[in-house]
Amino acid sequence: MSSLNLSPNPVIMAATAGIFVANLIVVKKLFLEPYLKVRDQRIKATFGNQAAAEQLEVENTRATEKIRDRIAQASLEARNFRDSSLATAKHKRDELLAAASKEASDVVTAMRGNLVKELAEQRQAVPAIVQQLSRQFVDRLIPH
Repeated sequence: MSSLNLSPNPVIMAATAGIFVANLIVVKKLFLEPYLKVRDQRIKATFGNQAAAEQLEVENTRATEKIRDRIAQASLEARNFRDSSLATAKHKRDELLAAASKEASDVVTAMRGNLVKELAEQRQAVPAIVQQLSRQFVDRLIPH
């Protein structure tokens, strides 16, 4: 029967350890360090971009609120301007209407006065006209 040798061979162990260390150095230099470098850059870019995006979102929210406030303020100012312009226009309309009404009233009063005066003059002229027409009628009926 054969016997099993369980004692380690130092030369084989040293060669295996050397191969392991050489492989470890090669893998570390060629694969692990570049991978970790790229991974760190990606994490920085990702989280940096996320932080920048969050900051931009906060600034965007602030700007949106600021714009909304300015729009509300402009709307209020426009409403106040419209109301004051409307009040001024109504006041001006009332003044013009009152002036036109007074002028029309004055014109009507003056025309009535003129009509009454002319009517009085015509009434005073009626007897003279009647007398003249009567004379003409009599002269035609009774020749001289």
